[in-house]
Amino acid sequence: MFLRNQWYVAATTKEIGRALLARKILGEPLILYRTAAGAPVAMEDRCPHRAAPLSRGKLIGDVVQCPYHGMDFAPDGKCTHIPGQESIPPRLKARTFPMAEKHGWAWIWMGDAAKADPALIHDYHWNEEPGWEPVFGYTHVNAEYRLVVDNLMDLTHETFVHPTSIGQTAVAETPITTTMENGKVKVSRLMPGIPAPPLFAKLRGLTTIDRWQHIYFDLPAHVRIDAGGVPADTKDRARGLNWMVQNAMTPETERSTHYFWAISRCFEVGDAAVSRTIHGQITNIFQEDCAILEEQQKRLDNDPLNRPLLATNCDAGSVAARKMIDQALAREAQAQAAE
Repeated sequence: MFLRNQWYVAATTKEIGRALLARKILGEPLILYRTAAGAPVAMEDRCPHRAAPLSRGKLIGDVVQCPYHGMDFAPDGKCTHIPGQESIPPRLKARTFPMAEKHGWAWIWMGDAAKADPALIHDYHWNEEPGWEPVFGYTHVNAEYRLVVDNLMDLTHETFVHPTSIGQTAVAETPITTTMENGKVKVSRLMPGIPAPPLFAKLRGLTTIDRWQHIYFDLPAHVRIDAGGVPADTKDRARGLNWMVQNAMTPETERSTHYFWAISRCFEVGDAAVSRTIHGQITNIFQEDCAILEEQQKRLDNDPLNRPLLATNCDAGSVAARKMIDQALAREAQAQAAE
């Protein structure tokens, strides 16, 4: 089950253009494109006539032409032309979905269009904040989105999955604190006077640091990580490393996830070489996560005993995040039943 009355990232703003982009979101095949005026459009990837995939059709001006019988559909989904027929039945309409653009991403609302208020889009302003520079990326994960959320809410795994980049013994050995802050789950880990992990040393020449991780979860599947470190002796933030790891998980299906991410930093802003290094390193880190998550999903799917996942102290954040998701699903189902 998915939360539908929420904004999800559908693509980066640069992905959507004057060509039909096929993408499945919340189990529904869609096409994404821009009108000649630049407005983003999301339409179901299904001709209402005979269920042909519109993604295999043509974009002619602002209309999508079906590849099967040549019917044209406007950005609002209405059929505007049927070859050989003048009258157009009102029911011949493809479903469309509200879209908005903010923080470098194109967002989609898969639920009740009347509730699609752009003001509800999750705050990732660091992608546009002066003095910060974002690096955008995408990882496809053949695992359900809640497993990706679990991974991000419990960074203990860094010690074992990412030892050559951001992992170190102190991450796994340092206790966390888990609280609710402004309706969001917050997990914090403070690690004073520890060796800098390899990537921190590579990017900033750090050796012994005071390191921090503050992780925030919000619905439907947003995880922001305020992470960094400063020299342990001087505490000089100007010589340290601080970035916002912004993670937006969009369910593709019940067993796969579009994982959109952006790393916004407030050091070496404008340095293209640093941006390339960060993109390459973070891409590799998330591929390491992906390898674990996909094997995890296989074992959950193929467990004949259907055993539940167990929790330890380090899972407090993930447990709280799943509870928020479950409660929101129950509220949405209740509201739908009452309509």
